[in-house]
Amino acid sequence: MAGERYGRMLAAILLAYGAIIALADAVAGSAVRLALLGYLLWEALRLGGRTRAWARSVAWVGIALALVVVTVVALVAPAVVISGVVGGVSFGFTTAIIALLARAVVTRRAVDTPAVLGVLSVYLLLALFFASLNQLLAAFDPNGYLNGVPGRPSAADQLYFSVITMATVGFGDITPASQLARAVTVVAALTGQLYLVSVVAAVIGVWRRRT
Repeated sequence: MAGERYGRMLAAILLAYGAIIALADAVAGSAVRLALLGYLLWEALRLGGRTRAWARSVAWVGIALALVVVTVVALVAPAVVISGVVGGVSFGFTTAIIALLARAVVTRRAVDTPAVLGVLSVYLLLALFFASLNQLLAAFDPNGYLNGVPGRPSAADQLYFSVITMATVGFGDITPASQLARAVTVVAALTGQLYLVSVVAAVIGVWRRRT
């Protein structure tokens, strides 16, 4: 049961990646992205086991309000404001999901398949976390947040940049254009590498020895 739940969460994260890449800043893409993050938040709350019904109800209300706000903003606001709002809401959702998922993995006190799926999900969520943060900050930077993209970077550009930064691939096609963007990039690169070589490597190493 736990393994299936973690597997569904991992699949939802990958679907969110696909929605961002395929639809970028389109209203439909933003709605699908937030709906998937809302589902992930719901599943992360359920992982705790002892989460009260009122907390889950509050989560659903928050998800519904976020979707309504984004829809209303999309109808009346300019593109840069829409991008900032979607980035901010996604940032809040992703932060909560990572915290809940990490707590659930730690409290399992066992290195099994669900734990492996959990730490991998957190790694993928970290890229969404930094992509959402970059998207939010880029909305407030009139001088250009990233080099290598025409105009304001899209959600797809931000996700791509976050993934290659965390993976330290270093293609050089997109680079930070401001001091703030450089600071976030440094934190993303360090977080991605430290998490990958410590947490993921340790968990998978123990899991392989036990299987």
